[in-house]
Amino acid sequence: MSASPLVEPIEPTEPIELIELIELIEIEGEPFSRGRQYGARAAGAIGQNAAAYRRLIAYHGGLEGEAATAAALAFEPLLEAHAPALLQEMRGIAAGAGCDLADVLLINVRSELMVAPPQGGECTALAATAPATAVGEVLLGQNWDWFTTAEAEPVLLHVRRPAGPEILTLVEAGQVAKIGLNSAGLGVCLNFLEHDHRGRGLPIHVLLRLMLESETPGAAAMQAIGHPRAGAANVLLAHAEGEILDLELTASAADHLYGDAGWLVHANHFESPLLRGGDTGLATSSSTLPRAARARRLMAARAGQLSAETFRAILTDHAYGHAAICRHPDPTLPPEEQTETRASLLMELSEGRLHVTVGQPCRDATRVLSLSLASG
Repeated sequence: MSASPLVEPIEPTEPIELIELIELIEIEGEPFSRGRQYGARAAGAIGQNAAAYRRLIAYHGGLEGEAATAAALAFEPLLEAHAPALLQEMRGIAAGAGCDLADVLLINVRSELMVAPPQGGECTALAATAPATAVGEVLLGQNWDWFTTAEAEPVLLHVRRPAGPEILTLVEAGQVAKIGLNSAGLGVCLNFLEHDHRGRGLPIHVLLRLMLESETPGAAAMQAIGHPRAGAANVLLAHAEGEILDLELTASAADHLYGDAGWLVHANHFESPLLRGGDTGLATSSSTLPRAARARRLMAARAGQLSAETFRAILTDHAYGHAAICRHPDPTLPPEEQTETRASLLMELSEGRLHVTVGQPCRDATRVLSLSLASG
């Protein structure tokens, strides 16, 4: 008999129609079995995502049909070498969903096969700890901004492995991880970055899963830094013990940022002096610099009193219109280039609590779940 789940829904303070709330998929056991459970539950959404990303990769990456399939399958030997359990899980997802492994790989490597959205419409991430928070809590959150034409709604994936921390992560159906937290008190957020060097290595969504399988910030950081990487990304991580740390990654280098004042903000450009010279995303982004500046100013103004309510206020900020932290589509752009806030997440790591909104946090319903923290 399986253990009782550690993820417990928390009732909203006001009645909310459950149809508006994000789906929770719980999987357990060995890698292939976990994947099969996942694929069977999310088969329709996985098919939608595979089709949507074939269109988006053709538009934003120039890879169509068999070329996109070949590019996705090229990651299979890398996963076999560096993350064999996750490759088995992906094979299980394909079996459960009744699709080809190439489709599941495509969903997990979509960032590496595309370039940044032309208007830079991507994510804003925040972290805070003592002395910046009101009562010493550890907070981590972000808006996940992405293409409107990636039609399938994200889901929450709760992973219970035979050993190691339990994981609760927001994913696009078919992905093994994205933004989330684990029962060891670790949380991760993600920002899309572009750099002039790409390489042969693991995709960022696989690295995020390996990080979420870790128990400490140091172990998580080594998963990101110690493996070969295919491209650039930013990971903002925090731990219930109080540490916050930002990792800027390229295919060939990595640097870190500390939140010495007790808080950190990151958008879609490099902050590290060592890496910003190769930043190719700034040339196409009209929003990343003002979003980061706005979030930094709002965080600094409330330093010492930052709370979950403060994070919600920042993540619903609409300054600068279509370039805002809470992003709404710009109808003047072609449909393939329009982006919006697809989900908003807030993690109270001290409590093991995740607040997640599908859609814009200014108007859509929030589901709150609790992941019991391991003792000791």
